[in-house]
Amino acid sequence: MRLIDLNPDWVGYGGDGVMENGQPVPRRERVGLWFDCPCGNGERCAIMFRNPPDGGPAIQGNTWIVTGDTFETLTLSPSIQRNDPKGCRWHGFVENGGIRTV
Repeated sequence: MRLIDLNPDWVGYGGDGVMENGQPVPRRERVGLWFDCPCGNGERCAIMFRNPPDGGPAIQGNTWIVTGDTFETLTLSPSIQRNDPKGCRWHGFVENGGIRTV
């Protein structure tokens, strides 16, 4: 399975009307990734990058190291372990645009 088969999209942050500590937050692009869970349950996975391509700081919460510029070349580290309240426990890797379940 390939990441591109899971309807990926980039996550943005900030922009019009977004405030932190009373200050407006400038719009940022590609700070994370959304994609359909490989388990097939219809849920979406949200992955925030520890090292966003724009060079800005990571968004709060769990983060992954990203390499690659496109959905076809993306690698995330470490592995992804889902603990969804609805029961999904998918565990796997995104490596060079591929999905590997463990």
